[in-house]
Amino acid sequence: MKFNSYIIPFLFFLLNVLLRWLDIEVNSLAGDEPFSVYYAQMDIPDIFRHLKSGNNPPLYEIFLHYWIRWFGIGEIAVRIPSLIFTALTASFIFKLGNDFFSNLAGITSALAYTFSNYATIFSHEARVYALFGLLTVASFYYFLLWLNNKSSTYDLAKLSIIYALILYSHFFGIMVMGIQVILGIAMKVKQLKLLKRYVLVILAGIILFSPYLYVFFQRMFVSLNQGTWLNPPNGWASISYILTLFLNSYGLVMGFITLTILAFIRWAIVDRAISKNIIVILCWFLIPFFGMFFISYSFPMFHDRYLMHAFVGSTLFAGIVTTSFFKNNWLNGSFILVFLGVLWLNSYRNIDNGRHTKAAIEYVQSQRDSNTRIVIYPKFKILGYSYYFNQERFKNFDKEYGFYEVVEGFKDENFYAINQYSEARIDTTCCQKLIFMMTDAGPKEKLLEDFSQKLELRKITHFPAIIDVYEYSIK
Repeated sequence: MKFNSYIIPFLFFLLNVLLRWLDIEVNSLAGDEPFSVYYAQMDIPDIFRHLKSGNNPPLYEIFLHYWIRWFGIGEIAVRIPSLIFTALTASFIFKLGNDFFSNLAGITSALAYTFSNYATIFSHEARVYALFGLLTVASFYYFLLWLNNKSSTYDLAKLSIIYALILYSHFFGIMVMGIQVILGIAMKVKQLKLLKRYVLVILAGIILFSPYLYVFFQRMFVSLNQGTWLNPPNGWASISYILTLFLNSYGLVMGFITLTILAFIRWAIVDRAISKNIIVILCWFLIPFFGMFFISYSFPMFHDRYLMHAFVGSTLFAGIVTTSFFKNNWLNGSFILVFLGVLWLNSYRNIDNGRHTKAAIEYVQSQRDSNTRIVIYPKFKILGYSYYFNQERFKNFDKEYGFYEVVEGFKDENFYAINQYSEARIDTTCCQKLIFMMTDAGPKEKLLEDFSQKLELRKITHFPAIIDVYEYSIK
């Protein structure tokens, strides 16, 4: 018992730390990572104040705030929390599989998670997603304890706190909580005493989150009215892309789908039953995955980084189906080894995130001189660029107006962040050379046309996958 409860979870924690420590620094601190690090430098009230105008609840940035006080804002330092959260998730996955299914299901599920490239990507990113995955599996563990009549009052208190934390970590935490609430009511509708205890758990979680409820509904209203930055999914291509991230290879995806169909047939025809625990895992994986997919045709949200909660459920579902499909132990063992072997052979530590900010900035630094103006688009990307251009300016955060101080400060170095051409302030006296760094989507052709009126394009350099550097000289 002690071996399964403590030693194996610790071994999975250690294995994940060791494997995912490799190449943790290989990618630039880019995308939304500098956003989190920048605001985490501020005092807690300022973190709340700035983040409430966006779609990022403050839990991760608050944790990072205290972390960087001790360890600084270096690339590796700010990513270690995600590494730790990922490793803890592997331990929790084993514990859930072991306690509610079988020891073999726990080991297989935890190894499937450990070998997944998807988990590696987010263990190397200073963002909330690894924490969101950990809180998701922890919530389902304590929910299953209650569902199986094994929970103590202390366990239920922990579930209330986890519900609040998951909502404070990501707004999609409402999906995790919602699935459990619906399943709990449906499965315990005739056990009113137990159901009342769970209702108290839900209410306690909501009360703990209540200071942020107004922000939650406000941001939901804004998103529904203004839409999201994503495009609608592209049918099977979008589904297979995400599943391939989960399972590392398209071949394994097709094998997994085939096995799932056969498992459903067996449950319906041979077993004529499916346990409540398997139903929970199925709903955990399938409802957010396909629910977000179909909703995204009207309100796009189906994106790899928004599916962490479904991913964690998918690893448990894969482990459960893989370890219980064959009745023969030899066939079962062989099948598990093939499944995990293919996962391992297609797993990588050095996974390029396609955001080569550091390399782009090193190039620009090598090309600039005192007569060079640097212009970047869009303006909010100044945080990612400033992290590598001049980290002291990045540390000089503006707690009143967000990153305004960074934008204004860099003008002293002939470095302008813009959202429109006029903000670049191009005239014949400002410079003899201009370097324009364009990232993400935007009015690219219009901006290039505007620059070409006064400048002559000399060179274009592309840094996969989203940064283009245009070098101009005065005509």
